[in-house]
Amino acid sequence: MRRADERGVALLITLLVLTLLTALILEFDAEARREYRAAASFRDEYKATMLTRAAVQATRAVLMQDLLREKMTGQKFDGPTDIWAMPIQNYPIGDGFLTARIQDEMGKVNLNDLASTSGGEQEQKKKILRVKRLFELLRISPTLVDALIDWVDQDEAPQPAGAESLYYQSLRPPYRSANSPLTGLGDLRLIKGFTPEIIERITPYITVFPLEGGAPMNINTADPLVLQTLDPSVTQTVAMEIVQGRPFKTKVELDRVGSFQEIGRTLRNEYDIKSDYFSARLGITINETTKNSFAILKRDASKGDSTVEYLRIL
Repeated sequence: MRRADERGVALLITLLVLTLLTALILEFDAEARREYRAAASFRDEYKATMLTRAAVQATRAVLMQDLLREKMTGQKFDGPTDIWAMPIQNYPIGDGFLTARIQDEMGKVNLNDLASTSGGEQEQKKKILRVKRLFELLRISPTLVDALIDWVDQDEAPQPAGAESLYYQSLRPPYRSANSPLTGLGDLRLIKGFTPEIIERITPYITVFPLEGGAPMNINTADPLVLQTLDPSVTQTVAMEIVQGRPFKTKVELDRVGSFQEIGRTLRNEYDIKSDYFSARLGITINETTKNSFAILKRDASKGDSTVEYLRIL
């Protein structure tokens, strides 16, 4: 009887040891798998970051190809039918896939026009009214533009509903008004009254490039809302007629839009049918890792080569 009890105890000890060993092996396997996944994720993250720079070069190549095609056909305009305007989906690049969307930045309202003093006081008032019209069309209080003007102008005298350094110094943490052009749309977060919700609503229609402002709007790519900011006479109906007639290969062709003909004569220097500045939203996917980035490119109108004015890897 005693020997049988000893055998039973030995069996229980053996089973216990096997259970512990199994648990240790399973834990070791799980830890090894976690380490492997972490290493693979780090590898893919690094590769995606490196391929992002290759993706920017691919974007530059697309813009150059578009200009070369224009030279071959003798047509010098940028519109929604161009090569650069076609989205890129899952294009193989290195070990990953590229998704890209290029947009014309000159088809938007440039907020840095508010910082430009060229053209005199009357010209400056026109630029301010255009930005205010955009806010009104988006049903956002146009008084916010006062704070925007104060942020980009070079003085410390606040607009009626604006704010200069005295206001920002009272915040926690305190900071000063930039009194210089916006370097990116992220700067808007620092300006009085510009909540994340408002920034999200205006972002599709605005740009800060070129930084010095003063560039004409590309009427071939501008959203109907942006077209309406050109002049109070450009109503929603007129804007839709312009959109339906695009692309315009010359500025003179806009005269065939009857409702715009008279208006256009006074705005000839305010719009164009080609562009120099483009933005690119890029995504590189490798296995389960996706790396997004945003770039601004300035294309040389004569050579077609592009310089990277801004690059942010998210």
